[in-house]
Amino acid sequence: MKKILTSFFVLLFSFISNAYPPLSPYSYCGGDPVNCIDPTGEDIVVLNQSGGLHLAMLIQNDAGKWQYYSVNGDNVYISGEHKGGRLFNDVAVGSWDSPQEFLNSSYNVKNDNSKEDKSMNNYGFSEGYHIPTTPEQDAIMRDSFAKIANTKYNLVNNNCATAVQQVMIDAGIPVSEPTMEPTTIPMSTPFGLVDVFNGYKMKCDMSIIPQIAFKSIMEWNRGGEYLHR
Repeated sequence: MKKILTSFFVLLFSFISNAYPPLSPYSYCGGDPVNCIDPTGEDIVVLNQSGGLHLAMLIQNDAGKWQYYSVNGDNVYISGEHKGGRLFNDVAVGSWDSPQEFLNSSYNVKNDNSKEDKSMNNYGFSEGYHIPTTPEQDAIMRDSFAKIANTKYNLVNNNCATAVQQVMIDAGIPVSEPTMEPTTIPMSTPFGLVDVFNGYKMKCDMSIIPQIAFKSIMEWNRGGEYLHR
């Protein structure tokens, strides 16, 4: 039976190769990974503003559409004047068919009026990094980002760059050199509550500087794809 199955797959492989002679059998998506994807809620894009001033991301929803997520420094005021990126955060905004459609869209714009205009993102991202993920990881990141966006912005430990990095770490995607640390959960015993081993969790150092974080994310996710407008 094993020999029959082996012969079948050899013949199938030979048929596919002969049917598409210009393509290598090892050519992922026929060399066109941007358009030839399976839109099942798998993949994210880390967005980097020109000059490395802001980091945000696109996450696919369950329908395979790309949505925009950004923490914008909504509570940053100096002498009574708002100096953050926007007066609100952007969570699960829009519905694009591809990252490139987002990058080229009228939403991805920064101008004199875009800070308060919800039809534009006020950043005009020029580049991004496309990383393969699973639907389960996407669901974790969507939930994690929504929770972070509801916490108080802080330039040191809860800014645009740390938000993106934290949701990736929560989903098990490295943003710098990862380490695995043991975790515990409390368990009731006759002697009281005892911390019991509950597996390992990934930990990574995070940068508060968007440009440095973006380069580190690319470095530790070599299977991704660089995108630009």
